[in-house]
Amino acid sequence: MVQVKRRQLLTGAGGMLLGSALPAIGQTSAALPVKRTIVAAYFGGWRVPMDKSQQGVHGDNPWGNYPTAKLPGVKHKMQNFPERFPLIGPAPTGYDESQQWVLDAEIKTASTYGIDVFSMNWYRDEFLNHPVENFKTSPNKGLMKFFLQWSNPANFSTSPPRDTREYFFEGIRRAAVHMKDSAYWKQDGKPVFSIFDVTQIDNIIKACLGRPLATPFKNPLEATLVHDAFLQDCHNIVTNVLAGDLTGGISGKLNTTVVRNGNVVPTRVNTMGIAGNFKQSMYLLVCGADVGSWAKCATVQGMYAYNIRQGTFNGVKRLTHSFAEMMTACQQNYDLVLPAMQSYGVGKVWWPTVMTGFDQRPWGGTTADPLHDNSVPTQEQFDAHCKQVRAALDKYPTTTNGVVFVYAWNELGEGGWLTPTKSIGYTRLVSLRDRIKK
Repeated sequence: MVQVKRRQLLTGAGGMLLGSALPAIGQTSAALPVKRTIVAAYFGGWRVPMDKSQQGVHGDNPWGNYPTAKLPGVKHKMQNFPERFPLIGPAPTGYDESQQWVLDAEIKTASTYGIDVFSMNWYRDEFLNHPVENFKTSPNKGLMKFFLQWSNPANFSTSPPRDTREYFFEGIRRAAVHMKDSAYWKQDGKPVFSIFDVTQIDNIIKACLGRPLATPFKNPLEATLVHDAFLQDCHNIVTNVLAGDLTGGISGKLNTTVVRNGNVVPTRVNTMGIAGNFKQSMYLLVCGADVGSWAKCATVQGMYAYNIRQGTFNGVKRLTHSFAEMMTACQQNYDLVLPAMQSYGVGKVWWPTVMTGFDQRPWGGTTADPLHDNSVPTQEQFDAHCKQVRAALDKYPTTTNGVVFVYAWNELGEGGWLTPTKSIGYTRLVSLRDRIKK
């Protein structure tokens, strides 16, 4: 449905909120699913050498032991955990997914066990872009699909600063170029795209409105309005790129004022609203957001949680201390969010999250609560968890649209993985296939 964008709520630094509502935007209710779809998060941070921008976080060899004299701040000790080395990849150092044959083999293995889509952790082409490019050139790309999860909190650009519209719009433009690939996943005929952290969007909006970042929006309605205004521009950028304008419609139009971040002055591009008539160009999901305001956004098609690590136990909200507690936390999440989506997000989706565990001792451990690193499943527990998630799918077939989000294919440093390794073999993949897919 195409509509002219009649008002632009954000007008630049210090701008005012104009109007009380956006034009009504048509929505289509999600159809009952005809199949169950498994989406697995993919972390491509295992190349050797690591991207230069990340060496201060992951080291030049993410499979090595740190700290070193050269990199005293890196906490990785992957060599102490050889049981996590993937069976797909060269021993003994662990795999390097920047090699084409590794991703080719991963696609084949994942698709064999019923995984339909890799959700690629992606950082605006600045980090983890190599697995995206290797997927696009893989001879096995016809076996499954991929889409981009913009892991926006961890970007490292300083010009323009990442909490500016200039930076965000350029990220959307780069993502749209990837959406043109034949293997890019679509829902309702639109490319799927997810934004990991909506806090960045709120920071940009508040800076543009001249508000302190700590100031909350007046109410959920105002939050929904300004979110929709911002995301309309993002949809327009994708529309323009997919139509052949690789600039996204954001080049050559300077704003009269520049949004500043400290002493850094960003590159000046159009921040007054992207040219073109608004239409839904993406199947857009946001991660970990407040259902009360974000589920009502006409520009958002769904929501999900990347991982579920907190629950309420004996009246106290805290990190889980076992996988049994993690299963309880997951059920609490399903029971809270899925009914809420039926009230606040009619026609929108929520993908229930499958947890494969959490134990980030190879990356220095959970210093805030070391007991959290005990959240590792036995095979029997993971099998039961898959049954638990299947029950949520069956109870809420429309709200879930039959899709589950798995944390993760290869978060090996954090302790959440499906990929076959020395310790688990193919057992988790078998459970996923037999308890959810079939």
